[in-house]
Formats: sequence, structure tokens, C-alpha cells
Amino acid sequence: MRPVRLTMSAFGSYADAQTLELAELGASGLYLITGETGSGKTTVFDAISFALFGKASGSGRDDYVMLRSDFAGEKAKTYVELDFVSGGSLYRIKRGIRKAGGQEVDLVLPDGTTWNKRKDVDQKIADVVGLDREQFAQIAMIAQNDFLRFLQSGTDDRLKILRRIFDTAALMRFQERIKERVKCESEKRARLIHDFERHEVDVYRRGERFAEWEAQIKADRVEVTRADRKLVEYDKAKEKLAAALALAEELSKKFSELSKVLAALEKHAGMSDEIGALKRRASRGETALRKVKPHSDEAQKTAANLVAARKALAEAKEQENAARAELERAAKAVAELAPLTDAQSAFAALTKECEVADERLKKLNRLRAGRDEISGKQTVLVSEKSELAAALKILSELPPVADRQSALDRLVKKLDTAKDALAKLTALQGMFGVIQKKGGELRAAQSVFESVSADFAEADGKLKALEEAFFRSQAGILASGLTDGEPCPVCGSKKHPAPAALSGDDVSETRLKKSRDSKEKAAEKRENQSKVCASLKTEVKTLAERFIADLSAQILHTPNTPNVSLETGGALLDEKIKATESALRTLAKKKASAEKELSELKAKSDDAAKKRDTLSPKVVSLQSEVDTLVKRFIGDFREYSPETTWKTSEKELAELCSRTKGDADALGARKKVDKKALADLTEKCDAAAKRNVKAESAVKSAATLFSERKANERKQGELGALAQAAFEEALRSNGFADGAEYAAALIPEDTLAVLVKQLSDYDKNGEQLRRDLERLKGETAEKERPDLEQLKAKADAAKSESAALREKRDELKRRLNKTESALQELRRAAADFEKVERTYAAVKQLSDTASGKLDFETYAQMAYFERVLRAANLRLKRMSQNRYTLLRKKESGDRRSKTGLEIEVLDAYTGKARSANSLSGGESFMASLSLALGLSDVVQQNAGGIRLDAMFIDEGFGSLDADVLELAVRILSEMTGGGRIIGIISHVAELRERIDKQVRVEKTTAGSRISLAIQ
Repeated sequence: MRPVRLTMSAFGSYADAQTLELAELGASGLYLITGETGSGKTTVFDAISFALFGKASGSGRDDYVMLRSDFAGEKAKTYVELDFVSGGSLYRIKRGIRKAGGQEVDLVLPDGTTWNKRKDVDQKIADVVGLDREQFAQIAMIAQNDFLRFLQSGTDDRLKILRRIFDTAALMRFQERIKERVKCESEKRARLIHDFERHEVDVYRRGERFAEWEAQIKADRVEVTRADRKLVEYDKAKEKLAAALALAEELSKKFSELSKVLAALEKHAGMSDEIGALKRRASRGETALRKVKPHSDEAQKTAANLVAARKALAEAKEQENAARAELERAAKAVAELAPLTDAQSAFAALTKECEVADERLKKLNRLRAGRDEISGKQTVLVSEKSELAAALKILSELPPVADRQSALDRLVKKLDTAKDALAKLTALQGMFGVIQKKGGELRAAQSVFESVSADFAEADGKLKALEEAFFRSQAGILASGLTDGEPCPVCGSKKHPAPAALSGDDVSETRLKKSRDSKEKAAEKRENQSKVCASLKTEVKTLAERFIADLSAQILHTPNTPNVSLETGGALLDEKIKATESALRTLAKKKASAEKELSELKAKSDDAAKKRDTLSPKVVSLQSEVDTLVKRFIGDFREYSPETTWKTSEKELAELCSRTKGDADALGARKKVDKKALADLTEKCDAAAKRNVKAESAVKSAATLFSERKANERKQGELGALAQAAFEEALRSNGFADGAEYAAALIPEDTLAVLVKQLSDYDKNGEQLRRDLERLKGETAEKERPDLEQLKAKADAAKSESAALREKRDELKRRLNKTESALQELRRAAADFEKVERTYAAVKQLSDTASGKLDFETYAQMAYFERVLRAANLRLKRMSQNRYTLLRKKESGDRRSKTGLEIEVLDAYTGKARSANSLSGGESFMASLSLALGLSDVVQQNAGGIRLDAMFIDEGFGSLDADVLELAVRILSEMTGGGRIIGIISHVAELRERIDKQVRVEKTTAGSRISLAIQ
């Protein structure tokens, strides 16, 4: 990648768009970016890095707010546009920063295709350039703050850097996967042990507990079956008692109902006189309600309407009189008001005069506000200058963060070592438990062997006795068939002086065969048990030897120690675990304290650095802004005071504002009074006109209302006379002497309904009671009332005994289910535990190997690192005049830390190697530059086609003396052969004299300017 054209707008120190035609510098050679401190030299590198990767070149400058120029106007857009050549093709990329945050990006490919999705563009840039941003910053664009990082970092930090550059993360991920597998298997093992502990079972003595549970399950099943049978008997008895009790309760209920019906009939007969009176009252009341009350209600209604009509007629006459009086008063008020048009003209003239005075006062107030704003910014400027000085002081007084970080790293490594040691000791403790378990199994097997050996001896003795008896029996049988003079079938003798007698035991061949089979089975059992004992003995011995060897290695750090035995090893292991746990707690406390101190130091340092980085450009920007605002204010104020200056302007402006405000206030007061008077007059005129119109309308309405109400009064009188005559006729025709007799007989509608229902219910109730009496007499005939209490007592006793037995049965079932479930669960867990135990031991050993002091990834990176050092030494030897050589340190100073990527420097003057951190500033720069160039060489050789056509170096040359500076420039110049450019940022005067191609940055109060100079 080689940049050919760069445009920056509102970016960093550059307020407006600045374009740098880098193609004019040529396709190879050195060029220098020079200018004052703070002018924006590094911003050129930031712009190239931002265009390619969306981030600045150095750490700490990635904040979008920091990248936007403080000199730019509010409407100016912040963006960087870069044209660059890669692989012989031209690309153009443009990135902008939105005001609301985030980026917008456009990439134009060589074929004219445009991409604008950030994710796709970032991936395409990585493919085209061949490097990501971290790799680019380490080997192609070395930022000022990151220059010495690779030289002075340790193995752990350098491991991270080389991981990004040479992509060895796959090996790291392999190590992490192995660790995760160990953790996973350990968690599985812990979960399985927890399953056993949850049931209060020792995982290594699970067989004994399983046997206990099986015996308990068998006993509980027998008890549950016995209880179920008894419960069936109880259920049958309860059913019989429940049926008898139900019949008894039904009969008892009928006897109770018969008594109640007899009492109710007697009461019903006693109410006949009361019911007769109610019937008479209901009949008379219904006549009054249905035939007379409608006429009475109508007469009362017409009489009330007549009274209301007469009252309304009187009120209408009063309204008509009042309306005529109000009409006269309204006409008089209109005639008395002054003319409105004269007052309106005078107020318009006064309003114009007030507007002129207010506009002048507004302009003066804006000037005054502007001056106050400038004074405020001046105050802020003084404050921020003070804060900047304080931040710089804090940074100079704080101790180095790296020292505290190194101390913390050492503590972390000690803590990790202690954790690893504790894990190994815990694993040994588990192994010790396995050995004890296996020893118990061996003793049990030996006991079984003694038992089966005794069985074998007994079977062997029985067989020998039977064989002897069998042979005796066979000889007797043969002798019983001998005859004198005939040859014996055994010996051939014809004389038989002492033939064998028949044996008292009849031993058959079948019995003899069974005895022989028993002996063979006993022998087989003894042989099998002997093998079991031998296997367990070998396993215990092997485990014990491995335990003692591992224990010696972990505690005494020797392969084996005769003084350590299995008996003493357990106690020694417990002591070591307690000591390691105590040390682990102490280290954890120290680590927490060190982390807190480091965090506080970093916070103070970061806060002070942030203030410095934030305030430095703000102070410059604010000073420029204050100067511009003062100049603009003086120009505007001289319209009112031509001879004014900044010092005199405050007093002059205050006096002018005061006078103008007085004039404006006086006019405003007059306007306020006149405005109120005009408003009052307008309101009065409007009110008088409305009053007159309203009064005329009220007179007409009142006259019409009076006429209507006069006619209604006559109509209501006629209707009232007719209604009264109809009411009196209704009284006579229905037998009422007068209105009083009618009123006494009248009852309300709801009362009448109640009386009718009461009479109906009385009749129905009597009929129902007579029917119930006949039915109950028939159902209880020739029957006696049962004894319910005795039957209930028997049923309750059976129910109580059944419930107690059922509760006992249920408790047995719950215990049985729980035991069966636990046994089934733990049998599966036992099988899983044996598998997990074997897997855990295997992967733990692999993880310990893969993540040791020299892990897989570090081992692979050592090969790359050796090549980098060889390439770096080609330049360092020349720049140091053959004094210094970079070497890979074989061992770390801290034996517990990772090793393999440490750097030390061989000094040819002393013949000794020493730490790279002991180099002086200029020597460190030479070594760092050599390393960066070596990295660049190795990456291009290793990346398969990546070519770095451009390299950029930020500062550091000021620490070199004249001779070394000359060598460095010469080496860099040699590297530019074959179409490579190297850009250098520096303010060193000697470089301006040595390097012809220059990019010059000029700092101004309105933002920096950039230009090319080719000598």
C-alpha cells in the first residue's frame, strides 16, 4: 500500500479542507513531515490510519470528538479522503464522522464499483492492504506513543503483539480449549460427587450403601403389600357401615319431618279469622285503587297546573316592565361616550416611537451580552490554563505505572502458581481416597478368598471320603458273587480265603459325580477369587507407587523419596494442602491490594493525561476564539462610540444602555397608560352597543311571553273544573260517602300485591301440609326410630383405623420411592463417575503440559521471533557501529513466568548481555527502529504476497547523536529502493537539512496549513 493523495477536512488541527499530493514526492525515497510542536504533524498519520481502518494511528486518539477540529465551523463536515495504490491498482476511500457519532464510509474500487457498508469496507481494506489495524500500527505506521512498546514489553505482552502479526491465535485457542475441557470435566466430576453427597453417600463407599438400600427396599415392599391387603378389608367394612348409616339417617329424618308437619297444620288452622279480615281489606282497597284513584289524581294535577299558570303570568308581566326600563338606560349610556377614532390615531403614533427606542436597546443589549460572553470565555481560558498546569504537574509527580503493573503481574503469576499447586494437591487427595477404597476392596476380596478356600477344602475332603466308600462298596459287591473253584474276575484265583464284605454305605456313581462337580466348582471359585485378589493387589501397588511419586514431586520436588510412605503420605498431603490454601489466601489479599493501588494510580494518571490532552488544544482554540470575538465586538460597538477600546467599552456600553433603557422605559410607561385608556374606551363602546341591542330584544321577548301565559291560565281553569266533577261522580258510584272514606280504604299497589300473595300462600300451604302428612304416615308405618349415634361411632372407628393404616402405608411408599429413585440415580451416577474420573485425569495432564511456562503458542512464535531478531540485527549493528546485538533470552528472570520471547542486548564492548530496558533513549530508539524494520521484513516474507510500499515513523530521532542519525537516515534511504517510501515525523533540524522531500505543517490561530516542499 502506498498513499498518493490525502485530503483532510475539519480533522485534528486542520479547520478547512487540506489536500496533500503525495504522488509528487515520487514512488520511492524518504520524506519528512516537519513543523512546530502541536502543529498537526502526527495528524497526517492519524488521517491515513483513520481513512484505512476507522481509527487513529496511536492509542488514546480514537475518540471521534478528539478527531474533529476545534477550529472548524459548526457546519463544516469532518472527513478524510485517501487515494492509495496497492498491487498496481488505484483505490479511493473516504470516511466521515457524523455529528451524532459514528462513521460514514465510501470505497471506490479500481473498476469503479463503490462500497459504503462499513463492515464490508473494513474487510475489503484488510484484504487489499494485507494487514489489520493492529499489525499496520506495529510494522508500517509506528505511532509516537507505541514506538518502544515492542522492545520493552515482556513475554506475555510480546506474545499478544506477535499473535496479531503472525496469527498464532489458533494455538492459543487450542490451549484455552484444553483448559475449558479440564474445567468442564472437573465440573462434571464435582457435580457427580455432589449428587452422592446430596444423598449423604460417600462416592468411594457407594457399594455398601447400595446394599443397605436394596435390603430396605425389599423389606418396605413386603410391608406395603401387607398394608394394602388390610386396607382392602377396611374398605369393605366401611362400605357396609356407610350403607347402614345412610338408611338409618333417612328413616330418622322422616320421623322428624312428621312431627314438624303435625305442628304446622295445627298452627295453620288457628289463622282462619285473621285471614278473613285480610280478604275484606284487600277487596275494599282494590276498588279504591282501581276505580276512584285515577279520577282523584287527575283533579289534583289540574288544580296544581292552574296555580302554576297564574304564578307564571305574574312573573311574565314583571319581566316585561323590567325590560322596558333597561332599554331606556342603555340608550342613555351610548349617547354619553366619547369618539373612539381620535384615541386610536394617537395610540398608533406613540407605538411607532416605542418600537424605534426598543430596537436600539436590543442592539445595545446584544453587544453587552456579547461582551459578557467574551469575558466569560476569558475567565474559562484562565481556569483551563490553570487546570492544564495542574495536570502537567500531577503527571510529573506520579510514579511509573509500569513498575506497579510489573509488581502486580508478579503477584498474579505467584497466585496462579499457587492455584495450580493446590489443584494438583487436591487431585492427589482424590487419588489417595481411591487407594484407600481399593485397599478396602482388596481386604474384602481376601476375606472372600479365605471363605472359598475353606469351601474347596471341605468339598475335597467329602469327595475323597465318598471315593473310598465307593471303592469299598464295589469290592463287596464283587466278592458276593465269588464261588469256590471259579476264578476271580480281578486276580484269577480260584480260592477266596478272605473275600471283601459288603459296605454299609450305598455310594452310587451319581452321588460320586455330584461330589466331584461340587469340588470342581469350589476350585473354580477359589481360582477366580485368587485372580481378583491379585488384580486388586497389583492395582493398589501401582496406585500407591504413582501417588508416592507424584506426592514427592509436588511436595519435596524430587522424583521419589524413600522416607515417604502411603501411611505418612496422607498426613503430609493434608498439611501441604492447608499450607498452600493459607498461602493462596495471603497472595489473594496482596493481589487485591496491589490491584486497588494500580487502579488508583492508573485513574490518576489517565485523568491527568486526559485533562492534558483535552485542555491543550482547547486552550489554543479558546485563545484564538477570544481574540476574534474581541475584534468583532470593538468593530460593532464603534457604530455608537467611534473612539472606544476594549478597556473603556464596558463603562461606555453600560452608560449608553442605561440612557437608552430610560428613554425606552418612559415611552413604554406612556404607551401602557394610553393603551389601557384606549382599551377601556373600546370596551365601554362595545358594551354599550351590545346592551342596547340586548334590551330591545328583551322587550319583545317579554311581551310575547306575557300573551302566551295569559292564554294558558284560562285553559288550565277549564280543565280543573272538569276533572273535579269526574272525581265526585266516581266516589258516589263506588259506594264512598266522601273523600275521607275513600282515603281510608285506599292502599298502595305493592301493599295490595302483598295481601293477595299472602292469601294465596295460605291456601297453598294448607293443601301441601295435608299431602305431606299422608305421605309421611305411610312411610313410617310399623317402623321404629333408629339409633344413629351407635352407628356413627362404629363408622368413625373404622375410618380412623383405616386412615392410620393408610398414612403408614403412604409413608412406606414415599420412603420406598425415594430410596428406589436415589438408588437408580446413583447407579447411573456411579457409572458416569468412573468414566469422568478417567477422562479428567487424562485431559488434566495434557492441559498442564500445554499451558506450562513454555506453551504451544510461545514455542511456535519463537521461530518467528528469531527471524525478526536476525533481520533487526542487520540494521542495529550498523547503527550501533557493531556494538549491540539483540538476543532472545533463554530464561525469564522470574522462573515462574512464561519464557521464550524475552529480549536482551549483547554489548560487544563488555562482552556481556543485559536487559533491553537498560539502553539509553537514543539506543532504545535504534533498537526499536531495528525491530520495527525486522518485523516489516519478516511479515512480507511470511505473508505470501504482502508488500509494504510505505512505512511511517513518528518522532524519536531527536535522541540520536549526529553520527548515529546519519547512519539511521542512510539505512532508511537504502530501504526505499525498489519502490518504497518512508515518511518520518520529526522536528529535528538536521533532518530538515538531510531530507529533500518535505511536508511542512504551519500552525495558525485559525487552524494549521499543510504544503509540499521538494528541494
